[in-house]
Amino acid sequence: MLDELKQYLRIDYEDEDLFLSSLLLIAKDYIEKGTGKTLNEDNPKHRLAAFLYCSHQYEQRNPVVSTSTKTLEYSLQSLLFQIEWEIDE
Repeated sequence: MLDELKQYLRIDYEDEDLFLSSLLLIAKDYIEKGTGKTLNEDNPKHRLAAFLYCSHQYEQRNPVVSTSTKTLEYSLQSLLFQIEWEIDE
């Protein structure tokens, strides 16, 4: 998923790999605790939720709250709700 995340973020160098790998682990935990479901890397909704979380954390590395946070929260919360209530196959 790291390569796909780097493509999503338009990063083509390896300097950030350790940080991005950590963000993916945190996103996985965030999604699992928020939905009660294990992150399924093959599910596009799960991957998008992880990428949204990682993108926000990568681009907003300061503790200041901005208006973009509310948009992220709505987008991510909507995906988490869908993941939580989807039927496992």
